[in-house]
Order: sequence, then structure tokens, then C-alpha cells
Amino acid sequence: MVATYVDDPSLVGALTASDNGIISGRRGTGKTHALKYLAETRRKAGEGVVYIDMEQDIGSTEGRYVDPSLSLEERATRLVVDVLSIVHDAFLEAAFNGRADASIELLDRMLDHFREVVVRKEIAQSDTLRDSQTIEDTAKGEAKLGLGAASLSLGLGSQTTTGRSADQTVSGSGPIRHRISFGGISGLMRQFLDGFASKRFWILLDEWSGIPLDLQPFLAEMIRKLFFGHHQVTVRIGAIPHRTNWRVPGDQGQYLGIEVGAELFWLLDLDEFVVFPARTGVEQARRSRVFFQNLIFRHLNYALSTMESQPLPDISAMMSLLFTQVTALNELVRAAEGVPRDALNILGRAALRSGGEKISVNHVRQAAAQLYLTSKATQLNGVPGARDLLEKINEDVIGVRKARAFLLDRDHTSHPLIQKLVDDRLLHIIKQGYSSKDEPGKRYDVLQIDYGCYVHLLGTAAAPIALIEEVDEDHAFEAFYGEVYGGVNVPEDDYRAIRRAVLDLPSILDALQPSPPGRHRSVEAE
Repeated sequence: MVATYVDDPSLVGALTASDNGIISGRRGTGKTHALKYLAETRRKAGEGVVYIDMEQDIGSTEGRYVDPSLSLEERATRLVVDVLSIVHDAFLEAAFNGRADASIELLDRMLDHFREVVVRKEIAQSDTLRDSQTIEDTAKGEAKLGLGAASLSLGLGSQTTTGRSADQTVSGSGPIRHRISFGGISGLMRQFLDGFASKRFWILLDEWSGIPLDLQPFLAEMIRKLFFGHHQVTVRIGAIPHRTNWRVPGDQGQYLGIEVGAELFWLLDLDEFVVFPARTGVEQARRSRVFFQNLIFRHLNYALSTMESQPLPDISAMMSLLFTQVTALNELVRAAEGVPRDALNILGRAALRSGGEKISVNHVRQAAAQLYLTSKATQLNGVPGARDLLEKINEDVIGVRKARAFLLDRDHTSHPLIQKLVDDRLLHIIKQGYSSKDEPGKRYDVLQIDYGCYVHLLGTAAAPIALIEEVDEDHAFEAFYGEVYGGVNVPEDDYRAIRRAVLDLPSILDALQPSPPGRHRSVEAE
């Protein structure tokens, strides 16, 4: 991980800061790579590290934690206990390695308290009390004398009955709230951390967004109660921003979970760091290009070292070896859409297509289109609604407007189908909170259709004419650098060009709805 990681000073500085924080970004932007790099470097520095992949290390998040037959409280309890168990095992391993007998004894005692960890449901307030009481007290005496033909009988009797019953009924009303009881674990955890020799412990939670949304606040509450506020512990969480649920608010300012911005901070946004098309300045374009150059250089040299081959001396040697011109690298950066995983994938496919020759712009385009067809587009096979929506967006944006980017009302960006397309890297949010002079006060997000999808459609009738024309290597970057609207080349940072390209999502979704039974659209109407 260290050998292949791009150790940009600002990137490493944010990663190693002692504040509790979140590393955010889309899938493929390098959150896992960043956290594993941090784990490896901190261990080498003699610090304690607990790394947990929330999708792999705690069992199937699609199984035991989403079982509809289990209550929310039971599912949350299982999750909290499972994560605590992994943390406990990591602490125990660190204690054994340090031969800290006192720490081991504390951890043994802590294990005995795991049964006390439970998530409880409570009613916020009770306002009705019914109390009924019944008392029965009966005394009865009796005497009788009987004389018969053959016998004489005398009877004397008494009966006393005393009864008392009480019934109390309490009914409550008000919002339901949850709380987590940690029993004796909290105190033992603090004693262990206070007495441990390591300078710092890092709790690294990767794939946070893989946890069911309704359970995330419970795990956040555990982190806050057990680790926040301790000077020796730093928490890092890797998450997709719109796939997070940090807290559940309660009455009088109380809450379950973590308050982002006060207790936990967005330390590093990998989308902001590496995305190329989203930035308007030349400096950001240069930073992105340098980042991807270093990414490729480090991965290539690592691969050469595993084959016991001579590593490349510098980036200039790599550029001369791999690319026909710098425009091919620039095109690769654009095609990656700020996603390192996609950059390496496209590079590998382009190298295969080059047949041992240097990689050109056309090789990059073909590889990006292939990645779209074989990988990205197939992710929608099981989600026909998202697939149909993407087709409609392509028809409207590429086919009608002859564009690639468009504006979307900020309220519509959170629609599940839009988020699905963003998650699968078929749409890319390149600017948030854009406001047009045509509609003052109205806020939009600027979204862009995936490069591979766009290139795949270049050969169709929907493609802008200027992009279909053959261009030589010298003019390829210039032709593709800007977005093309109606055959006019527009610079990438000119948002004025798309201010009227507003996508009407509600109308598109309505058009995708099937016609009611008995009603059919006429062919003429189409």
C-alpha cells in the first residue's frame, strides 16, 4: 500500500491529523487505499491500529443486520457487539505484543461485560397512571342443633374470609427513543487506553456506507461514548457522503449518534482532491494531472518490482514509454472522471488495445467505452428503472441538447435512481450549488454523463457533429477538452453554456411510468 500510494503532502497531512474525521468520496476514489496506507504507516511508527472493513469483517451486512424478523434493537445490539469484539481482539493482540500483563487482565475483565451491552427502546414520557384496589373482608359464624329419631347432632362453625388485590397500570405516550447500555465496558476501556504504552490508537472504519442506514446511528453512538474525548484515540471513517446517517435527533437537544461538524469532521473529500472536470482553475487541472501521473508511476514501478524488473527512473521516462503525446494522458485523466480505480482500469485496457505500441487518445476512448459497456452499464441490469432513466437522460442531454453536462434541481439530486447512477459512476456530480442568473436564488447541481457512456454514443445519430469528425493527435485534446453544444466548442469551466440545460426529472419519471390498463400511447403521439 505504501509503495503504490500517492503521498501528496496535503493528502497525507489530512490523513494523519489527530482529529476524528471522515474520508469521503465515491466508490473507486481510493478511500480503502487511503485507510490501509494510514494503517500501514502508523503501525510502522509503533502506534496501535484497529482496521475494520464494515462489509467484510463483521459478516454479511445483507443478512443478520437486515433480517426483517428481528427488531431494530436486536439488530443494533448485534452490530455494536460484533464491532466491539473486533476492537477487543485488536487491543488484546496489541497488549500481547507489548507484554502488558495489566492490560491483558483489563481486557479479560472487559470480555465478561459484553453480555451487558444492549440497545433498549424507551418511551420519552409517561403521562397516565391507573391504580385500582379491591378489598374483601367477610366474617360469618354459625351454630346449629339437630335431633333425629336415631341420632343427636350438634354443629358449631365459623368462617372468616379476608381478600386484598391491587392492580396498577401505567401507559405512556410520546416519541420512542433508543439508548445503548455498555455496562462496565466504558470504564474498563478507558483504563486500558490510559495505561497502554502506545502513543496513539487509530480506529479505522472502512466501508461505513455498507452498514444499513437505520443502524448507523447506533454504531456512531458507540464510537462517541467509548472513544471520543480520549486524547490517545483517533477515529477515521471512510464513507460515501449521501449513504450516511450519523444521528437520530431527540428532545431538548439530545440525540443518538454523532454530530458531524462538532464531534466528527469531513477531513478529506477525495472527489474534491482528484476530480479533473469539476474544477475551473488551471491549477486544479495541473494538480489532477500530477496526481494521476504519480498514481500510474507508482503502480507501474511496483508491478515491475514484483517481476524483478528494472524500475523506471522517473515520470518523464514513464511518459515517453507509455504515451504518444501528453494529450493521451490528459484524455485518460478526463476519462477517469476523478476515480483512480477507473483510471488504472482504462489504462490497462488501452495498453491491450495498443498492441504493444504507445497509447494514443483513440486507445483511451476505446478503452473507456469498453469499460462502460462491460462493467458500468451491466450494473444496471437488475435495476431497470435506473437503466431506463439513464437512457432518457442520454436522449434529452446528448440527443436533443447535443451536450454532456446538465443542471438538476438540488432537491432532485437525492432521488434514489439518480443516486444509483452516481454510485455506479454513470453520472458524475461536478459542481454543487450552482446558481443561474436566469433564476436568482435557485440552486442546481451540475451533473455530467460518464465519459465512457458519452464516447460509446459518439457513433450514433445523437452525437454532436464536432465530436464525430476525425481529429489528429495534435487537435484531439483541444476537441475533447471542452464540452460541445450544437457544434460549438465550449471551455470546460464555462458554466454559462449549460445554464439552460435544465433536466426536468419529474417529467422524465412520469414518462417512464407504464400506461394504465386499457390505455395505450398511439404511435402517432410518439
